[in-house]
Amino acid sequence: MSCNTLCNDALRPTTDVQRNLSFWDYTLLWAGMTINIGGFAVGGQLYPGLSPVSIILAVIVAYSIVSALLVLNGDMGLKYGVPFAIYLRACFGIKGAIIPSVIRAIPCFFWFGFQTWIGALAVQKLMVIWFGTDFTVNLHLLIGLFAILQVWNAVGGLKSMARFAWLAIPLMVIFFSSTIMWLLKTHDSSMTDILSAPAQNTYSFPFAVAGIAGVWITMALNSADLGRMIRRPAGFEKKHFWHRQKLTIGGQFLGLILVGSLVIMVGMVSGILTGEWNPVDVIIKTFHDTSPAIMGAALLTIVFAQWSTNTTANLMPATYIVMALHPTLTFRRATVISAIIGLLICPWLFAEKLIPFQVACSVLLGPIIGIMLADYYLVRRRTIDIDALYDEDNQAAWRLPALLTLLVSAGAGLLTVILIPEQGIGYSFYTAFILSVVMYPLVMRYERQDKGRVKLLNAH
Repeated sequence: MSCNTLCNDALRPTTDVQRNLSFWDYTLLWAGMTINIGGFAVGGQLYPGLSPVSIILAVIVAYSIVSALLVLNGDMGLKYGVPFAIYLRACFGIKGAIIPSVIRAIPCFFWFGFQTWIGALAVQKLMVIWFGTDFTVNLHLLIGLFAILQVWNAVGGLKSMARFAWLAIPLMVIFFSSTIMWLLKTHDSSMTDILSAPAQNTYSFPFAVAGIAGVWITMALNSADLGRMIRRPAGFEKKHFWHRQKLTIGGQFLGLILVGSLVIMVGMVSGILTGEWNPVDVIIKTFHDTSPAIMGAALLTIVFAQWSTNTTANLMPATYIVMALHPTLTFRRATVISAIIGLLICPWLFAEKLIPFQVACSVLLGPIIGIMLADYYLVRRRTIDIDALYDEDNQAAWRLPALLTLLVSAGAGLLTVILIPEQGIGYSFYTAFILSVVMYPLVMRYERQDKGRVKLLNAH
């Protein structure tokens, strides 16, 4: 395939030679993404709005939903090797794809900037511990330097990110285990005490599920970007759907559902016992009586955890989106631009509103993934004309069925919040997602019937 104004080397369909992710690479990528500051913080902020037992159930339900969406939406990358930003053209058109791309990029930029801030904050505290209070480096300078390091790692591609996860994950396992044991010991508590902790019940269960799932609905949209890099077994084309998905299902169970659930639960325990959701503050409260070496090691682990998540879950998807919007950009330049945008919006200013932000994002992202799934499975029956996605002459600029479905579905999600002031926000994602899956094929069917009538009239 020759590149044109709609294509560059990084956006082309991947070949079998380029697919270099093994099962363990894929699993570690997911483990590296889920052992993260965002999950820890969400777990800390869910209590006391929800009881500990309800939080655990919400985590399991949320991650099961996300895992199913990841498998279903990732098939287009596994089968055809196309990235998410390119497949959007099939649903929304070449120019229409800009709208969902921008919506998808917002949480990428937000979380990249937010987690870079957390990592830089940990580095600043670490330097004070090791060199004394007189040695204080400007936080914004550290944010910039830390962002540069992450960009350097990201431009090496998914294989480079997976190698970094081999270092970050063992450190995080040690850190989370130590934090839980130390907190329970110093507060003279047990897991039985944690599970029976009283709650205010200001959050509904559906709200909690949407808030937890909202963190990863973003990656469910981009699952094709990972699927297109997974090694495919011999005779891939002859295997049935679920057999082809064995690697992705197994990797997501271990890396997302298992590891991700543990991370949120650690954040929940920390929030109950310390009243803090920020992991840096939790470390300071938890290990303040220990040696500088232990405190420093804990803070350094936070840095690695943030790093392993940020490059794969935030910077890489944003880079592909920026390239799709401006195909003349190289992967390196698009990565730099994405990082700069993430820092300029200063997401740390909204650090206390992570769960409402995630739910709001899910209302907008839910219809997009619903449209993509309906288009791929119900309309196209998992058959894509690859060349048309990269050919301006054979691709519509705007596809009104998808745009109309997005507008109506997102509006219905917003209307749910308005009509049910207290509980509506918890159901807004489900309303928007389900409506998009139902509405899009119906509108597409009507459009095709209408085009058929026009062709018949022209023939006469």
